[in-house]
Amino acid sequence: MHASRTTSAIGSLTILSMSLAAIWNPAHAQTGDSGASPDAAAKIEKGIETVVVTAQKRSQSIKEVPVAITVVNAAQLERAGVKDIGDLAKTAASLEFGDQQTGGAGGSASIRGIGTAVFTLSAESSVGVVVDGVPLGATASGLMLDMARVEVLRGPQGTLFGKNASAGVLNMATQAPIIGDSGGNVQLEFKGDLGAAVRATGNVPLNDISALRISGIAERNKGVYHNVLTGEDSVTNNGGARIRYLLQPNRDVAVNLIADASNTRSENAVFFAPSVAYATNTAGNHQPAAEFAACGVTVSKTNNQVCSDGEELTRAQVRGFSGQVDWTLASGDTLTSITAYRTRKQGPESVNIGMSTSYDKVSNHDPYKNARQVSQELRIASPGKQTLDYVAGLFYADSTNDKNANVLIEPNPALPSPPVPRSIATNNLQYANLTTKAVFGQATYRLTDSTNVVAGLRFTRDSVSSRFTQSSVVSFQGFALPATVKSASGSASESNVSGKLGLQHTLTKDANLYATVSRGYKGPQIDNDTPVNQASASGTFAGYIVKPELPTSVEIGSKMSFLNRRLDVDVAAFHTKIKDFQEQNCTLTAVGALSCIPLNVPSVTSKGIEADIRARPLPELQLGLSVAMILDTAYPGGFTFDNTNVGGQRLLYSPRNKATLNGDYSWTLPGDYELKLGGDIVYKSRVRLCNSLDAECAYGGHSTASLRVALRSPDDKWGIEVYDRNLGDKRVPNAIIYPLPGKGAGSGFAYSLGENSFRRVGVTLDYRF
Repeated sequence: MHASRTTSAIGSLTILSMSLAAIWNPAHAQTGDSGASPDAAAKIEKGIETVVVTAQKRSQSIKEVPVAITVVNAAQLERAGVKDIGDLAKTAASLEFGDQQTGGAGGSASIRGIGTAVFTLSAESSVGVVVDGVPLGATASGLMLDMARVEVLRGPQGTLFGKNASAGVLNMATQAPIIGDSGGNVQLEFKGDLGAAVRATGNVPLNDISALRISGIAERNKGVYHNVLTGEDSVTNNGGARIRYLLQPNRDVAVNLIADASNTRSENAVFFAPSVAYATNTAGNHQPAAEFAACGVTVSKTNNQVCSDGEELTRAQVRGFSGQVDWTLASGDTLTSITAYRTRKQGPESVNIGMSTSYDKVSNHDPYKNARQVSQELRIASPGKQTLDYVAGLFYADSTNDKNANVLIEPNPALPSPPVPRSIATNNLQYANLTTKAVFGQATYRLTDSTNVVAGLRFTRDSVSSRFTQSSVVSFQGFALPATVKSASGSASESNVSGKLGLQHTLTKDANLYATVSRGYKGPQIDNDTPVNQASASGTFAGYIVKPELPTSVEIGSKMSFLNRRLDVDVAAFHTKIKDFQEQNCTLTAVGALSCIPLNVPSVTSKGIEADIRARPLPELQLGLSVAMILDTAYPGGFTFDNTNVGGQRLLYSPRNKATLNGDYSWTLPGDYELKLGGDIVYKSRVRLCNSLDAECAYGGHSTASLRVALRSPDDKWGIEVYDRNLGDKRVPNAIIYPLPGKGAGSGFAYSLGENSFRRVGVTLDYRF
C-alpha cells in the first residue's frame, strides 16, 4: 500500500474538518452574543444525534466501533427517496449496484469496487444483506419498507457475518413495535402518468408487555421502457407487508417475531434498450441499425424504446419468517437466538431478448427459479463496558436453489433448410444446495483506559453440491434432430478459518483511532456450464470447482467530533488483496446465445480512502457527505476475457471516485408551520459496465442531483413534499450489454435502465395518527 499517499490523504481530510470547525466557531459565538433564544441555543448545543449501530452484534455508538461504516437512518432514507435496495447507492460513496434483474436484489451490490457479477446457481454475493439479524442470501427482496436504519459495513466482515461478507455487509434494521404506543402513518405518492404508491404503518399496543407493528406498501411504476411494436409502456407493480410482534414479559427477556411478504410483477418490459447499433455486425449477416429502424426504434444513448413481440412478463414472490429471543442472564450476559425461514419464487417468466422482430430472435421462458433458506444463529454477548467484552456464537444455514429455463433461438427463415436450422430449443434444469456451519467469536480487551485490542476468529465448514441438465432440440423445415442431453454435477466441501485483529486508541472523548487486519472468506462454486458447453454430444460429466474467494484487508481509520458534536468526521484508508476473486466470462455461443462461465481471477487488489462527514453548522441546517477514492480494483496483467487482455482494467461497477452530498434546511413559518428545503447530488467518475475494452462499455464521469421542498403542520400531524429527482434527466444505465443479443458480435450495445435513469417529479402526502 502507498503509505505516504494514504497518510497524506488522511491528513488533508483532517485539516479540512478542522478548518470547517474554525470557520463555524465565530458564527456560533456570534449567534450566542446576539441574544439567540434558549431553544435555539439548546438546538445548537444538541448537535448531531448519536448514531447507534449493531455492526458488532451489540448496540454501540458508531464512534466505539473499529469498522468503516456509513449509516443512513429512517429520516435520511425518506428524504433521499430510497424505495428499493438499489437506491442505497445514492447514500454511500463506496456502495454500488449493478443490474438487479440479472444479479438479484442484493446480489448485484459491490463495496469498495468488489462485488459478485456471477449467474451460477451455487454462487453467493460478496456483499452480505442482513435484515434484523437474518442473512438473506438469494432470498433478498429489493423493497425497502418501514426501515429504522441501514449500516453499510465496508471491508471483509466474515468474523461476525459469515462467508458472504467478503467485501462488506448491508446490515439493516426495521422499525420495532413500541409497547404502550398507539399510532401510525399513511403516505401517498403521485408521479403523474409515471406511477403512484401508498405506504402505511400502524403500531398497536396489545397489553403492558407486548405490541404489534404492521406496515405495507402498494406501488406502481411506469414508463422505464416503451415497446414501439405494441405501443405499451413497461409497468411494474410492487406490493409488500411486514408484521412484527414484540413480547417483553420482563426486563430480561424479549421475543421478536417477524413475518414479511412481497410481490413484484413487471409487464411489457425487456431489461435493456439498444443504445448503439452499428450498420453491420462483424460477420456481416445482420444490419442492426436498419433492423431497429424498420421496427420503429430510434437508437441512441438516451433511448428507452424496444421492439418486442413477446409476452414480456417477470414476477417474484418473497416470503420470510424469523423469531428472535434475547435473554439477559444473571451474569449480565445476553443470550440471543435467531431462527429464520425464507423463500423466493420467480416465474413463470417470459422475456424476448431478440431486440427486434428480425431473425436470430432469442426468447427466454423460465417456468420457475426458486430459492429456500433455513438459518439458525445462537450467540452470547457480554454486558459491555467491561475490561473484556466478547461475543461468541454458532451459526447454521441450509439453502436450496433450483431453476427451470427454456431458450428458443430462431435463425433466419429465408436461408435454406437444411443446413440452416429453423429453431434451436434448449431446456436447462439447474439445482444447487449450500450448507454452512460455523463457530465464531470476537473479543475486545481494554489494555488501558484509552487503548483496546480487538481479536476475532471464525471457523466455517461449507458444503456445496450442484447439478445441471441441458436438453437441446435442433429443428429444420419438416423434421427435427434427436434431442442432445448433456448433464454435469459436482460437489465440494471446504473448511476455513477467518478472523480479525485490531488496535483501538482513544485520543480524547471526541477522537479515536483504529487499525485492523481482517481475513475474509467466500465459499466455492460448482461450474457445470463449462463441461456441458465443451461437450459436443450427449453424456454425463463432472463439474469444475471454482475456488473460494479469500480477501485480506488492512484498514486504518479515525473517528472525530468537533464543535460539541456539530461536526463528525470519519476517515478510513484500506488495502484489500483478494486471492482467487470469483468472476465470470460471458461470450456468445456459435448459435448466438449468451454463455457465462464462472472462474477465478488469481489476484485482485482494492485500495483507497473514504470519508463520512455529518454536520449541523446551524440548528436549522443538516449536511452529510460521503466520499470514496478507490485507487485500484484492476485485473492482473495478462488476464484475458474472451481472448482479450483485460489486465489493468478496473472491475465492473467500480468507479475510481465517487461522492454523495445531501443537505436540508428548515424554517419556522408563522403559525408554527415548518418549511424544509433539501437536496442531494451524487458524483461518479467513469465506470465500466460490461467486459469489453471498447469505450462504449463504460459510462463517463457524471453527476445527478435532486431537490425537494416540504411543509409540515404545527402539530406534525401532516405534511406535503414536492420532489424533483435526476434534475438533468441523465440516462445513467444500471448495466451495459454487449453485443446486442441476437445481432452477433460487433453489433452494438444496450443499456439496462431503471426508474433512477429518468427525471422524476412527484408529490407525497402523509398523515400521522
